[in-house]
Amino acid sequence: MAAQIAFYQLQSRSVQDVLPSLLQKTRDAGKLAEIIAPESIHNDLSQAIWTAQPDSWLPHGIVGRDDDPDRSGCPIWIMTQATATTKTSDSEPFRFYVDGLLPTTDTNSNAISGRVFIIFDGHNDANLRAARQAWKSWRETDHELSYFEQDDEKGWVKKF
Repeated sequence: MAAQIAFYQLQSRSVQDVLPSLLQKTRDAGKLAEIIAPESIHNDLSQAIWTAQPDSWLPHGIVGRDDDPDRSGCPIWIMTQATATTKTSDSEPFRFYVDGLLPTTDTNSNAISGRVFIIFDGHNDANLRAARQAWKSWRETDHELSYFEQDDEKGWVKKF
């Protein structure tokens, strides 16, 4: 099953600044979300999600700390790796990979499906190289790719 993979290149703001609005759009669409991030930034992401907008509330948890057995009580989870894809594409969570983490780029793998968002720091050479390599790998597949870069107005400009 092909995925929709969107690359978001951060230029002037951090992942903590942009992730809450993307998660709000995810919730508005009625979708669940998984944020795949290094454990070292789980608390920072959680804090950013709670405090992003005083008039909004994005319920979320951190896997391994706030677990409920089937995660059914919470629509947004922060974790170090994505859950196995066993759901239908309609119920599959949107997956947000941040801070250099990426899904597998094995082009023979069906491990990537649904909606995937790769949010990376455009000023971090290693993250930029990894995102470019992933783009090149997935360009030869059936995945639908898009690439967005931050503009000066705190918005996104679609580059590809």
